[in-house]
Amino acid sequence: MKYPGIGKHLKSVFDPYFKVDIELWNSFAENMVLRKFKKNQILKRANETEKYLNFILKGSVGTFISNNGNETCISLSINDSFISDYLSFLKQKPSLIYATALENTEVLSISFIKLSALYSRSTTGVWLGKTIAEQLFLQRQQIQIDLLTLTAKERYIKLLSEKPEIIQRISLKYIASYIGITPESLSRLRNQIVR
Repeated sequence: MKYPGIGKHLKSVFDPYFKVDIELWNSFAENMVLRKFKKNQILKRANETEKYLNFILKGSVGTFISNNGNETCISLSINDSFISDYLSFLKQKPSLIYATALENTEVLSISFIKLSALYSRSTTGVWLGKTIAEQLFLQRQQIQIDLLTLTAKERYIKLLSEKPEIIQRISLKYIASYIGITPESLSRLRNQIVR
């Protein structure tokens, strides 16, 4: 096996969503390549096609979109989660989204071609892919709902309660962008919450 124990680790992360035999996760892991990125290094550039579905082993990744020079963080992910410009990955076409390592980061990546081949081998492989796709979709949908229905303070408190490690590990400017406010507003919010 290319990365001993990775199949077992993937299984433990995803068992709450969909239980599959360890052999399938081992096959999945066999088709992945380890990629390492230094802090601020680009995983995927804007206007390029996403080639990989990535599982973060260690570190953190932000996905961004730039509009008229304004950078907006659209997702923040840390270890034990999948990250990808999934729209570009599925369509195999370029998109405006880019991904950056926010810390020194290690990801296991599977290419579109290898993932498609895994899907064609078994119906369980298709269900595995469906589970990963659903998790990425649910994450994205919840972010959109939160931006439309919660105040900035509520979004920050939710982030604090659900993913406290993000607050500890990721720069405040990215967190502010992610919850849709300026870094100055986030600083004021944090002061209100601490009191």
